[in-house]
Amino acid sequence: MTRRGVARAAFPSLRCPYCHSANVAADGEYVCRDCGTVIGPVFMPPVLKEAPRPTPRYRLIMAALEREGRRSVRRRYSEIVEMYLNKVSKALGAEVAVTALEMFRRLDKRVYQSRSPRVVAATLTYLAAERLGIYVHKQTIAEILKVSKFTIKDTAWRLRRHLQEA
Repeated sequence: MTRRGVARAAFPSLRCPYCHSANVAADGEYVCRDCGTVIGPVFMPPVLKEAPRPTPRYRLIMAALEREGRRSVRRRYSEIVEMYLNKVSKALGAEVAVTALEMFRRLDKRVYQSRSPRVVAATLTYLAAERLGIYVHKQTIAEILKVSKFTIKDTAWRLRRHLQEA
């Protein structure tokens, strides 16, 4: 269909008010092709907006869990380290966790400042077991706390120096 045909199909009685021609084009506005008179704007039916879908239940649950995660981040660094030490103590024994906690309290904050609490807890557990004479492989602790054994090695080297001074 041509544009003229579209205009006629949409508005069959559309005629120019001056020359009474039915030769009308719809090009942004209705224009008479014979005399050039602008008849008016093209009327489009209103576009209905769809109502926004309600958020799925799993997204609501995930949002609630994220808020829970943010609350745990607001805990103090030492509380988070203690939490991870308790997790390790279930697998390796309470005396290792107690010794590691004592070592942690003697450390200066600037020593472990750039390390995550998991890494610090894993390293302190390794050093505490070493001090108690219990052989625990770094990989075992790394699997419990889900950190790399190489980060335990690097952090142990750093913390050993500061624990000997204290």
